[in-house]
Amino acid sequence: MASNILIAVTGSISAYKIADVVSALTKQGHQVQCILSASAQQFITPLVLETLSGRPVKSDLFGADISGTEHIDLARWADVFVVAPATANVLAKLALGLADDLLTTVALATRAPMLIAPAMNTVMWEHPATQGHLQTLQQRGVGVIDPAAGTLACGEVGIGKLAPIPAIVAAIEAALVQPATDLAGTTVLITAGPTTSPIDAVRYITNHSTGRMGAAMAEEALRRGASVRYVLGMDKGVVRPVPPRDSASRFTLVEVQTAEEMAQAALGFLPQVNGVIATAAVLDYRVATPSTNKLKRASEAVALDMVPSVDVLGALKDAATSQWFLGFAAETDNVEANGRKKLEGKKLDFLFANPVARSGETSATGFSVPTNGGTLFRAGGEALALPVMNKTELAKRLWDLIA
Repeated sequence: MASNILIAVTGSISAYKIADVVSALTKQGHQVQCILSASAQQFITPLVLETLSGRPVKSDLFGADISGTEHIDLARWADVFVVAPATANVLAKLALGLADDLLTTVALATRAPMLIAPAMNTVMWEHPATQGHLQTLQQRGVGVIDPAAGTLACGEVGIGKLAPIPAIVAAIEAALVQPATDLAGTTVLITAGPTTSPIDAVRYITNHSTGRMGAAMAEEALRRGASVRYVLGMDKGVVRPVPPRDSASRFTLVEVQTAEEMAQAALGFLPQVNGVIATAAVLDYRVATPSTNKLKRASEAVALDMVPSVDVLGALKDAATSQWFLGFAAETDNVEANGRKKLEGKKLDFLFANPVARSGETSATGFSVPTNGGTLFRAGGEALALPVMNKTELAKRLWDLIA
C-alpha cells in the first residue's frame, strides 16, 4: 500500500546516502517528499532528491511562493516523518520543541509517527546532552534507528555512522504497518539486566548485561497490546524500556540489585501474569558474608567465600501454575548443546540461546552490543536459527514465533 513519507535531511556528510533511501521507497510505490535544512544543502543538492522523488524539495519557511500554512499542510500530509541523517543539533531542537525553520516547525505540527536516524562523531553521540535528548524523544514515542559502528568521516573509529540504507528503509516500512494486537489482554513478566553481589560497603560483583534485550522484548509486547511487569537488575549503563505511545499505563517497573531481590519481586508478580520471559543475567554465585565496612588494601591475597545465589528462573518455574516460560541463555561454548540442556532441565516452553564473547574477545551477539542472534529451542519442536540482527528486530521475530 502506497504511503506518504516525509523525509527531512540535515547537515551531515552522510546526507548523500538519503538519495538511495528515496530511490528505494519510490520504487516501492510510496510518495516521498523531502525537506532540506539549510546546512543539508551544503552536502546534497535539491535537484538530486527532486529527480528521485518526483516532488519539489522544501526548504524555506517563508517566501513569495510559500503558503503561510505550508508547514501544517506537510505535517498533515505525512503518514510517517523521518529525520535522516539527524545531527546532534537537530536532536536538541526536536527534544526542546524549538521551531525556527521548516523542518522543526513541521516536526512540532505533525501527528505522524516520527523516526530519527542519528549520524555524528562518536564523542558527540556519547555526550550526555545528546543521550539525554534521545531519551526525551524516545519517551515521546519517537523511533530511533541506531547508528552503526565503523570508520567515521573524520577517520576515527566508533559509533556514529548513519545506519545502513536497508535498515532505514525497513524501519520506515515497519512504521507504516499498524502494530499487531495479538497480545491484547495478556500480561507478561520480564526479568532483565544484571544482578549484583556486594563484597563490602563500596564494592560489588556483577556482569556485562545492559538489559537491552529485555527492554526490546518489553517494548514489543507493549506495542502489541500486552501489559508488562518488569523486574530490572540495576547497574551503571543499564537500559530501561521506553513504553510506546499510549502504553505507559500497562507497564510496571521494579528495580532490584541482587538475585534474591529479583526473585522476591518476580515471585510477587507471578500470580498476575500469563507468561514469563527471563532475559536477566543472574549471578550464579554471591559473596557469602559481605563486609559492612570498606575492606582496606592488603599486601596479601584475599579470598572471597562464594556460595550459590538463588535460581530466579528455577524459583519462578517451581511456583508457576499455568504460565508459559521463555528463557535466555548466553554461552561462550557449545551454545546449542547447553541451550537444549537448559530448556529440558528447567522444563521451559522456549529458550533462546546466543553466543557471547570470551574474555578478551568481541562479539556481535550478547552483552553490551545492539545486535543479537542465536537459536530458539521449543519444547517438543524443532530448533530455529535466527541470524544476527538489531535486538529490536529480534524481539519482533521472537514474539512472532511465541505469540
